[in-house]
Amino acid sequence: MVKQVNPDAEDRPGVQAMRLRELHRVLVTAHAAPDIAYADFIDTGRRILGMEIGLISRIADNRFHVLAISGGEATGIRPGDIFPLSDTYCAEVIASASSVTLNRVGLDRVMCLHPVYRRFGLESYIAAPVWVKERIYGTLAFMDARPRPEGFGSGEVEFLEMMATALGRVVERDLAERDRLLAEKRLDTAARLFGTAFDQAPIGMALVAPDGRFLKVNRALCRICGYDETELLAIDFQQITDPDHLQSDLALLQAVLRGERADYRIEKRYIRKDGRRVWVELSVSLVRDDDGAPLYFVSQIQDIDNKKALLAELERRQTEVEQANHRLERLAATDPLTGLANRRAFMAQFESALDRHAATGRSLCLLLIDIDHFKAFNDRFGHPAGDTALSRVAAAMTGSLGENGIVARHGGEEFAVLLPEAGYALAERLRCDIARLRDLPAPVTISIGLGPCPPGSGRDDIARAELIALADRALYAAKAAGRNRVVTARR
Repeated sequence: MVKQVNPDAEDRPGVQAMRLRELHRVLVTAHAAPDIAYADFIDTGRRILGMEIGLISRIADNRFHVLAISGGEATGIRPGDIFPLSDTYCAEVIASASSVTLNRVGLDRVMCLHPVYRRFGLESYIAAPVWVKERIYGTLAFMDARPRPEGFGSGEVEFLEMMATALGRVVERDLAERDRLLAEKRLDTAARLFGTAFDQAPIGMALVAPDGRFLKVNRALCRICGYDETELLAIDFQQITDPDHLQSDLALLQAVLRGERADYRIEKRYIRKDGRRVWVELSVSLVRDDDGAPLYFVSQIQDIDNKKALLAELERRQTEVEQANHRLERLAATDPLTGLANRRAFMAQFESALDRHAATGRSLCLLLIDIDHFKAFNDRFGHPAGDTALSRVAAAMTGSLGENGIVARHGGEEFAVLLPEAGYALAERLRCDIARLRDLPAPVTISIGLGPCPPGSGRDDIARAELIALADRALYAAKAAGRNRVVTARR
């Protein structure tokens, strides 16, 4: 039986004091679980208010969730039951966001049709909203099949509201504890996952203090550095970093600590325990606490020593190929006997010179040169002597002209010279220099045909073939005149 409280005495100081003592007791009791606290609230309220049924609900999405109930065995309602909010007396509590009392539902022409009354016959009802974090979380309600003709006193309503407020604090603590436990569980799960991923990662991983000390390292990093875990945890990263790379690494690390950048990535060398240097790719990011103070660096270290060796070998081979191609290009453009440009290379330079002549309007001159009586020289002294004579003539031409022109072996004993100016004086000097050559079995002379390309003529005014033909006719004329001559072609 529920002990009844004499309504006539509810406002007496003793009754008020008793209510406050009971409320204080419920609040300070260290309940082992939320369900026990809820039961204490309900039973205390039933006893003091003299009501048959006590219930705590959770309101969500317009649905009435029964969290705890006492004295309602006859109704068949149990914790966990869910009803539409509109089918409960508590709908008015939620709508008004305030306490609600019902005294004799059966005499109310509207309320007597309510689903609660029609199903359970509950005549009297008193409930208050339970506030949690400034929102209505649910209700604390008491009901009875007996009517309350005298109604509920103001002291009873005030007591219920204080109980609902206290219950809200209990619920808030319970929810906070649940959130804390859930966060701890998630953190623990994340820590285990991180620990597993950290330890079993195929690349090196390390947690590094802001001063460079290793706080945690994995097996892969130990393999890369050749140290065991205990040895690495006793030193800092500076001790295993190649001195050539230490300053650049420290500069980037300080930039992260100052907040100038979020992370960095570099290639550097570690010094293994056995003294061997190994290339790694290092990626570093910083973890800070809630106040922004640095906690530790997360470092990922990938062994790229083989990659660097392969790249170095590739670069070496690429350099060798480039050098070989350069030599081939030079050989393809060079006469092997004299070291001068060959006919093909000379023709390419000839075309470029004609384009420059057309663009600048400066004069241009082509010399075709032939060693006089060279066949007789070869027949008399032999081909080795003839090759020597060709080489000496080529060297003399290069020495005489210097940077003034382009010299090439045009074929056999013929040479071609391209000058960026009127060339008669240079041609005469060249003829004289060749005639003064010594240390040959016999003196040699040259005949020169000069084909001029006057200033102001455009690219269309003179073609390569025409200029060669001019110089060739002049060379023929020089030989016909007795050789060892310079003859300028007339256009």
